[in-house]
Amino acid sequence: MSRKIAGQPCRAGFQSLLIFLIAVVIVLPLGCLLIFIPMGVSAHIESSAASVWVMVIPAVLFLLIIVGGGWGFLAWRIRRRSDHLDAAFTPLGLTGERVMLTRRSYHGQFRGRRARVNFRRGPTLECFLATPLQTRLSIDEPDRMTTTLAGWTGRQPLAFTDPNLAGLRVFARDEAWARALLADPRAQELLQRLIHFPGAFLIRRVEFLPGNLALHLHFDRRWLGFEVAVEPEQARQWLQALADLAEIAETLPPPQVTAPATTLEQSIHTRPALIGNRTFLIIIAAALIIPLCLGLAIALPLILWGP
Repeated sequence: MSRKIAGQPCRAGFQSLLIFLIAVVIVLPLGCLLIFIPMGVSAHIESSAASVWVMVIPAVLFLLIIVGGGWGFLAWRIRRRSDHLDAAFTPLGLTGERVMLTRRSYHGQFRGRRARVNFRRGPTLECFLATPLQTRLSIDEPDRMTTTLAGWTGRQPLAFTDPNLAGLRVFARDEAWARALLADPRAQELLQRLIHFPGAFLIRRVEFLPGNLALHLHFDRRWLGFEVAVEPEQARQWLQALADLAEIAETLPPPQVTAPATTLEQSIHTRPALIGNRTFLIIIAAALIIPLCLGLAIALPLILWGP
């Protein structure tokens, strides 16, 4: 998996190059048709007013097509992605909302638990179900690179001999509680289903966080995977498996080594849309205010002390 993770920048670069080439194929012919040809035609028109209109009208049309088409295509992509995600999660009783420009969040109740699903570019999809458990436990696929990095911080995965846990790597804050949970055949089967399901997501991780049980899905195996790989039946199976796993975990004696949620984790789970929209506004404000401040810093000395 380390090789696949390292290949993600290459995949993103390939997709960007492909989009660039498609844009060039569209822009160059339009530029010739609406800018260069009208310039040549206007040079042979005796009336100066008519000559200007021959150049201006096609140029304005070119800008409208390029700028309007670009924003229109972006809006179409966002709408298409939203419709795809809505079809997967709204039938489960979750309400969707846009966060920033390209992110989407769903919230509601699933089998009596507070549920939240977050999507962002990458693609990254995160499903959260509330639980009273206050511990940290991470289960994912083994990966030499990230295991080495974890070892540098003093974290080591738990060792298991049970063949039903093959292909799983476990990091736990409370080792005894984690072993008790993973000794249950039902929990083993649910974890295998949540991590080793057929699909395009490259990284899959199940995680107990303070107050939440989460499924994290990152990146896409497909080099040309532009669409979100989430089907309604798969979304239902994910949330059902998470709810079943949470019920099994809550029947155990509570973890002795607890870990309270950080302030950031609490904010993300209670007000993600507000945080995302505030972040978006801050970025837009910075993009406008910083150049203005720099321009004023350069212009004022010239105005006050210039010749």
